[in-house]
Amino acid sequence: MSSARTRAYLILLAVSAIWGFAGPIIKHTLGYLDPITFLTYRFFITSLVLIPIWLFTEPHRHLASLSARDWAIIIFSGLLGSSGNLLPLFYGFSLTTSLDGTIISSTSPIITALACHYFLRERVTRREQLGLIIAFIGSAIVVVQPLFETGQIFTGSMAGNLLVLLGNFTWTGYVILTKKGLRDNLSPLFLTTSMFFLGFLSLLPIFLLRLPTIGYQLSAISYSAHLGVIYMALISGALAYFLYQKGQKSIEASEANMFSYLSPLFAFPLAYFWLHESLTIYMLAGSAVIAVGVYIAGVKR
Repeated sequence: MSSARTRAYLILLAVSAIWGFAGPIIKHTLGYLDPITFLTYRFFITSLVLIPIWLFTEPHRHLASLSARDWAIIIFSGLLGSSGNLLPLFYGFSLTTSLDGTIISSTSPIITALACHYFLRERVTRREQLGLIIAFIGSAIVVVQPLFETGQIFTGSMAGNLLVLLGNFTWTGYVILTKKGLRDNLSPLFLTTSMFFLGFLSLLPIFLLRLPTIGYQLSAISYSAHLGVIYMALISGALAYFLYQKGQKSIEASEANMFSYLSPLFAFPLAYFWLHESLTIYMLAGSAVIAVGVYIAGVKR
């Protein structure tokens, strides 16, 4: 195995841990802030940090030479990866458990692998197709878990699970577009910085319209909630997205996304001991089926 590939694997493993811890942290912080306020606050902090770093570390005079196609990739991928992905994800986490949300969101490689096959011409073997189908069945078990438990389709947790699943589709669009941008030599730092800044600009008007009813929240919430936003802005945001772009630059996008399946392993202890969420039989069954599918799809003969 080449040193570049090994380095990419280690980077993506670190990203899996960061995003695994993020699920319980999001759930805790949403007890104090609504998703719009949370994300606007998060995008503002991340942009405040990333923009100066980008300005001082990369030459930006070349922006004038970017083509219309480059700008389209930057804008659409930025909106998909920020508000397009995180709004349904955060509203979903506000309605479901952090464990369900983390398991469902970690299965985005199922959709991503197929999209990479059709749009990026990345090869998906029959063995990988079988593994993806099995993993999809496992994720479906977790998504419809509230139906098994209550016998009712229209429940808050079911809606939350479906919103998290919707976030997987928007994340797939982000991966496809940024992979094209990386192939066109757009820098990972620039793509990450523009994504968070575009997310901030897209949510700021909504936040300002709602400010009279939510303005008190930022001064009233606990320090732990502020720390939750800071973690999501700087660690799970700026650092993790930049590392993700660095990691996937050396390997195929579908292979990079396989690391997303590891996030629940890091989320389980935090959700159990901190949030006191319990593991259900359906959650364990769905995770086991997902693990079998990932093994079949990801492990070479």
